[in-house]
Amino acid sequence: MKALVFLMAAVLVAAGWAVPTTQAAPAPATQASIGSIAGMSGTVYFKPRDAAKWAVAAKGVRLDAGDRIKTGSDGRAALRFKDNSNITLGNDTELEITEFLLKKGSRSAVYSVSTGKLRAAVGKFSGRTDIKVKTPTSVSGVKGTDFIVMNQGDANIIFGEESNVQVSGDNGRPVVIKPNTMTENTRGTAPIHPEKVEPGTPLADVRAQLETVTNVDAPVEWEKAGQLPLILARWNINYGRYLAESKRFADALDVFQISVDLTEKMEIRAEAYLERGTLLSRNMNEPQRALAEYMIVIEKYPEPQYLENAIFSAGMINRELGDKENAKKLFERYLNEYPNGRHKETVENLMKEM
Repeated sequence: MKALVFLMAAVLVAAGWAVPTTQAAPAPATQASIGSIAGMSGTVYFKPRDAAKWAVAAKGVRLDAGDRIKTGSDGRAALRFKDNSNITLGNDTELEITEFLLKKGSRSAVYSVSTGKLRAAVGKFSGRTDIKVKTPTSVSGVKGTDFIVMNQGDANIIFGEESNVQVSGDNGRPVVIKPNTMTENTRGTAPIHPEKVEPGTPLADVRAQLETVTNVDAPVEWEKAGQLPLILARWNINYGRYLAESKRFADALDVFQISVDLTEKMEIRAEAYLERGTLLSRNMNEPQRALAEYMIVIEKYPEPQYLENAIFSAGMINRELGDKENAKKLFERYLNEYPNGRHKETVENLMKEM
């Protein structure tokens, strides 16, 4: 799958990097090379380009191409660069400064983020600009001034803070998010149509939390901040249903997949897979793909409230596809596990026909 292109953003939230070895912090430099750690709070680590181990970071440490910065579960770091751009890393974030060139009339930079949350405020520049943010699932070209991105797994959530941000997926369809709007996508999908962030909504709460997490001086409720992926996953379930009701079936399918990719919570994933199966079978005439979604629920998410519909729906699709043997097995299982289920009468009648 080719990488997604985000014109103006991308970062990620994930876990699993090795616990860094602690050693003496590098001495702050009197003059930055391409930039410096301008501020920090909590646990922050730094690894120069040629170093083998991580060290505890210190405010004022100079930054060069090839250097890495990593924040802990309570860490944040503000980076300031020679072109007057500022990048603030939220907690659980790792960034590599892959490339940075600044000369009269042009500037270019590549910031590679392997996990985390990031806010970027790109400094104004009169010459040619080619600034990219790379992640495991995207390459972002900067065309705006201020944005926030959160990534969980393959899913990316992008909030426009100031000016316009152009975001493109690998199908070449760009969207532009303005201030107070957001877009999102996951691997292999285009960004959704920009959604306005209304006051008092879950999106507004998420944005406010991300603004706090990417501000080294702001107090953070870390437990609440840790719920952001789950909040967004639930929002996507409801938003996907709205898109389906609006007959935007392909968009709804992508949004339900984003919900899956945002969280490991079993009930959210099972619900999203069921919604995808319903869309594919009822609205998009793709029974084989729908069956695959239902089978994921049957095999991986055996909670009764989701399993009942998955077994029944998978049986119906097998029957429609002419696979009477598997349809019969699923219907028999349904009657055995749900003798008073909501589809009991329908299944019994179908079994008689078969």
